Amino acid sequence: MAGLTFEQLCKDHTAQIKKKLGIGGIASETSSWFTKATDEHEGAQIDMLIDRRDRIINVCEMKFSEHPFAIDKDCDLSLRNTIGTFKTATKTRKACQLVMVTTYGVKQNMYSGIVQGEVTIDDLFES
Repeated sequence: MAGLTFEQLCKDHTAQIKKKLGIGGIASETSSWFTKATDEHEGAQIDMLIDRRDRIINVCEMKFSEHPFAIDKDCDLSLRNTIGTFKTATKTRKACQLVMVTTYGVKQNMYSGIVQGEVTIDDLFES
C-alpha cells in the first residue's frame, strides 16, 4: 500500500522531478508504460517515462523504502530487462536513462552504477 501511495505522490510532483533532474525547461511528455509478454519480448511495466524533445527518455522507477534503497543483483537484472523490453517493444532510437525516485535515495554499491539520475522524497517538496 505504501508503494502505491508513494508512486501516486511522485506522479503528482512531476514538475519537481523534472526540476531535480535539470530538465524543467525541456519540452517533454510524461506517461507510464506497460506491455504484455510476446514471442519477441517479456512483459514489463514502467512507473513513469519522461519522453524529452532532446531525444532522451528518462525511465523513472519509483521505490518506497524506509532506508536508502539498495539495488541487488535481482533488482539490477530486472531493471536492465525492463529497459531492454521497452526498447525492443517500442523500437525507440532515443537514449534511455534510468532515474530512481526513492524515499531516502539509492545506497551506493556494486549495482548502483546503473542509475543515471536520482530523486528523493525531499526533492518532491522543493518549490
